[in-house]
Amino acid sequence: MVEVDGASHQGTEAVEYDEQRTQFLNELGLTVLRFGNEQVIYETDAVLNNIAGHLSGERS
Repeated sequence: MVEVDGASHQGTEAVEYDEQRTQFLNELGLTVLRFGNEQVIYETDAVLNNIAGHLSGERS
């Protein structure tokens, strides 16, 4: 599962919620890859390589 998070995910409550949600999804057998908006915009190749690595079994 890929999530792209904006500034609204940086507050203390949002961080805690995201951590709990990620833990729940992990317990269901899902992997959560979380990237910030800035990463997706300015580091697109790195984000795509990270996703591809997870899909191919090479975790980065």
